[in-house]
Amino acid sequence: MSLITELLSHNKKLHFSLIDPDKQTPEEAGKRAKICVQYGTNAIMIGGTTVQSRKIVYDTIQSIKQHVKVPTILFPNSADSVSENADYIFFMKLLNSKEDKYQISEQVRGAPLVKKWNIIPIPMAYLVISTSKKPTTVEKNVKLHRIQQDDIKKAVDYALYAEMTGMQCIYLEAGSDAEFPVPNDMLIAIRKEITIPIIVGGGIKNASIAKQKVDAGADIIVNGTATEGNIHVIKDIIQTIQT
Repeated sequence: MSLITELLSHNKKLHFSLIDPDKQTPEEAGKRAKICVQYGTNAIMIGGTTVQSRKIVYDTIQSIKQHVKVPTILFPNSADSVSENADYIFFMKLLNSKEDKYQISEQVRGAPLVKKWNIIPIPMAYLVISTSKKPTTVEKNVKLHRIQQDDIKKAVDYALYAEMTGMQCIYLEAGSDAEFPVPNDMLIAIRKEITIPIIVGGGIKNASIAKQKVDAGADIIVNGTATEGNIHVIKDIIQTIQT
């Protein structure tokens, strides 16, 4: 049984907190993770679009593990940010990337490290949805086949591909500081066509938006920006989606 399936067997909906090692010291990351876990988050994701140092990832995970006992899941931008002290890794493909790097090259580089360090892989399809006039961080750093808010059929087709190729979950990402989250009608359409868990992140700024996403079909809500600023909103989001 996969980690996500196991967690969903005990919880109606899940919440993951995403901590970017570039945004604070490792000690501060551990403290933020502890607050999130006290609020009820189910796992801590570690990663960011611009992370380049394996050491800062390692130190961040080490600090988080000193503060909390929930699973730690790597959310790497490349093989260089794979760290031996993580419990799990989202072993993912950015499906709408135009670059080979995010489709297979980094995965091939990272696979031996994942095996060597006994990190448990979670095969995941990653899909960036463009919801903002101003490009998000991932859109600035990665060349994408853009999926706009109204490109529902395109998003559904990617989701079907993800399930048919054996991915354990799909992550629909609007991006850091997104103007709008992934649209509800897109989630509804995808949920009708696939059975694997749907993860949603980006632009989920309050409990009301989070509730809309789970009602539309999301199984897991991810908050990243909130862990860096108004962290207390995570408490309201978790209470809302898990009741």
